Amino acid sequence: MLLTADDVVSVLQKASEKSKKGAKIVKESISTLYKTRNPINAADVIHCRENFSGTRLMNQMRKLVPDILPSRGEESKAVAKLTEEFLAVLLPRRISTGWFIDPARLLEVLLFRYPFLEEEIHAKIQGDAAKMGGRHLTYIGLSFLNNEIKLRGLSYQNPKEIYPVALFYESDSRDNLEENLGKNNFMERLLAEAPPHMKFYLSGDEMFLQSVLSGPGVLSPLTETGWNIYYECNKEYKKSVGPSGLRTDLEVPINRSHPESLFPSIPLTHIVPCILHWFSRCAEKLLMLEVENMFSLANKSAQVSGTTTVDDLIKNLESNISLRGVHQGNFRVPLDKNGKPEKISLNKDDAIAIFSPPPAGKDQEYPNVLTHVVPPAKMVNSLPERVKEFLKLDDSFTEFTCVSLIWESMYKMFQIVQKEPENSLRENATCGSLRPSDYRWGYSEEQKQEYKYHAERLYQLVCLRYSWKNLTPYMIKFIDYGLHFMSHLDIPMCRFSTEGGEHSHYDRNCFYYHHTTRNGGRNSYDPNFAQFSTLWKRLSYEIYNGDDKSASDAFKSHVATHVAAYKIQRCFRMYHIRNKLRKTGYTESPENAEERRGNLESLSKLASETSVNVISKSGKLFSGKSFILTGNVPKHCGSKMTHQTVAKLIEDWGGKVRKNIPGTSKGQSTKKYVLLTNLSGKTGQKIPGIIKDALRRHFPVVDYQFLYDSVACKKVQPYAVYHPPNVEDIKRKISVLPTLQQVHFRKKFRMISLLKEPRKSKILKENVVKVAKNAAVFYAIMKRKEYVQSKDVTFKECGEIFVQYTKQYSQLPQGEKQKYMQMWLNKQNEKLKQAKRIAELKAYNTVQKPHYDALKL
Repeated sequence: MLLTADDVVSVLQKASEKSKKGAKIVKESISTLYKTRNPINAADVIHCRENFSGTRLMNQMRKLVPDILPSRGEESKAVAKLTEEFLAVLLPRRISTGWFIDPARLLEVLLFRYPFLEEEIHAKIQGDAAKMGGRHLTYIGLSFLNNEIKLRGLSYQNPKEIYPVALFYESDSRDNLEENLGKNNFMERLLAEAPPHMKFYLSGDEMFLQSVLSGPGVLSPLTETGWNIYYECNKEYKKSVGPSGLRTDLEVPINRSHPESLFPSIPLTHIVPCILHWFSRCAEKLLMLEVENMFSLANKSAQVSGTTTVDDLIKNLESNISLRGVHQGNFRVPLDKNGKPEKISLNKDDAIAIFSPPPAGKDQEYPNVLTHVVPPAKMVNSLPERVKEFLKLDDSFTEFTCVSLIWESMYKMFQIVQKEPENSLRENATCGSLRPSDYRWGYSEEQKQEYKYHAERLYQLVCLRYSWKNLTPYMIKFIDYGLHFMSHLDIPMCRFSTEGGEHSHYDRNCFYYHHTTRNGGRNSYDPNFAQFSTLWKRLSYEIYNGDDKSASDAFKSHVATHVAAYKIQRCFRMYHIRNKLRKTGYTESPENAEERRGNLESLSKLASETSVNVISKSGKLFSGKSFILTGNVPKHCGSKMTHQTVAKLIEDWGGKVRKNIPGTSKGQSTKKYVLLTNLSGKTGQKIPGIIKDALRRHFPVVDYQFLYDSVACKKVQPYAVYHPPNVEDIKRKISVLPTLQQVHFRKKFRMISLLKEPRKSKILKENVVKVAKNAAVFYAIMKRKEYVQSKDVTFKECGEIFVQYTKQYSQLPQGEKQKYMQMWLNKQNEKLKQAKRIAELKAYNTVQKPHYDALKL
């Protein structure tokens, strides 16, 4: 709907130029006038909201409110411009199973988004793995922790304030992180080259931190010394206390060395675990300990008293927890087929609901979870006197009281670190100031002492009730180091929670899957790349439309500079590659299949000649390679060799040795293990299952001689020369698994795409009515073109001439009409042929693209 000149005049007459309310009256009058011309009621809004999304919603709005929204052509041009800016500024690149953007470039852009940050910048790197769309996906994100964020009313856990740096398929296992981050450690380059005023921190759950810091088998709660990422000690150290008898006075150091860390530039004191994961895992453990206690003691007491049974206690526990809404009010203790309890799984909301006291006045509605679950039997307090005095405990209390105090202390600790500490205004500072230096930050001494008290009570009572062996790494971590982080870090611990990152990860996937056909479409969409592209569109929009106009102008210049550089580099790269291709016999415009095949061979040859092998910093022969040893080791130069001597030989030359093929339980990766074996090839020889499994997963299986010859020549030998003699026979009898490239990126057509019938092309049906109609339009356009070339006419006259010639066509003889119909059909056939040629060219370019990309990189 367009407003006429009369409409504007009538509106301006209602508002005097000197009136303070003039602008408001103009706005209201135009809005009222527009609504009368194009009425949209609430039903229209609901219909659009419930039945359209994304592009389709905008198309529907264009119909409801014409002449207001930009056309689809303008929108397409804007999208193309944003895509070019995204490619030029953030430089997206492929990694093993996903994509990443340049973190240094992203940090530059974020400083335009947050121009109010002071000189010292605190940035958090966090990681998370989740199952999205039926497959595992790992997320590496970046966010700011500065105090200015709070003063400006922003949230540290807002998903929109957390920005992805890398997205790749499969879980956050060490193998997958090494393949995606270790080979081209873009994050470590950012950390190593960062200026002194930038401080980086790392946060995540226990599995992610262990995978980042060390290789498999080094850090693990099941190993003797791998349960503590901050200090190397055995499990016996859990029962150690300070001179005063208190665990919190022990002052456990933070000095463990992690030579295989993927982020060595982040100091260990800046690696803080997520408090929400800590609380959830501790809640699971304490709840599980009570369930196990029921099964171990309840039967004995039931036989004596005859009042309660295990089933009664379990049902009481389930009822108390269900009343609090856990698992949608249907909480059940999982039991295996033998009736033994299995691991209980809780999210952070469930854990908080179970361990928190009920709201005031709601004690009857939400009873204590431990009511009718833990017996009120007397237990002796065997703690040392100094500990009793510090904790203010009696010499004896009931089991119910003991467990209640354990749960209360853990919840109190969580409450203290979960909340943002109150900041107080300094003397002579302006009230409402946005400068962080005008405030006092950090935890108060009262909060620190309260945390110390509850940490000590949790430790002592857990050891008393369950023994020190049941202290999990999560528990001991926050008992030993919680107070240290509260006192020595400049940032509250609640800001290291990964809740916002997980929501960001989830929300972006939901947004992507809401706007595409998921995996059911014919085209292969990559949600990781789509999420990065969407990130740039949102981020650039927020900067351009932000309150700080100087930052917006500077950002515009920043983007223009990178786009110009990107275009120059692309032209230079194209020119450089074309010159190289001409020397290999490459044909610019192939006309037949033979020339196209020759072009592909030229591309492949040039890509192999110019490829660069990634060499690690150590530069040793087997750096970055992992081996698995199987079977008997043959002699070498007359010397007897064992698995231990071969393992030492591999490690001396920079390689690693694993005992078994990594299972799928901890996530797959594209990492390939070299399996060394000693198959003789004799008929009837039994083939070990590990060799079959390696061949199914495309791992190279070679003879031990491969290792000896590589060391002798100081060069890694080709695998194919050292394959066991019967390896091809084994391959014929097993089914090979698809590679992760085929699973996630689908370079080949999926079978379902081949089974579906081809879509009908958008060709006009050749019925008489449509052919005649289009022939009349074709005739009118052709005649009007001839007329316009001979005379000067206005736009209005062009329309009148078109209508005139359209009517004239109906008066032509039938033979003339047939002539113009045939001319129109010939033109359509020519269009179809051209479209077919373009489709063939696109298919040819699709085959060339992987080789060409290799040249560009």
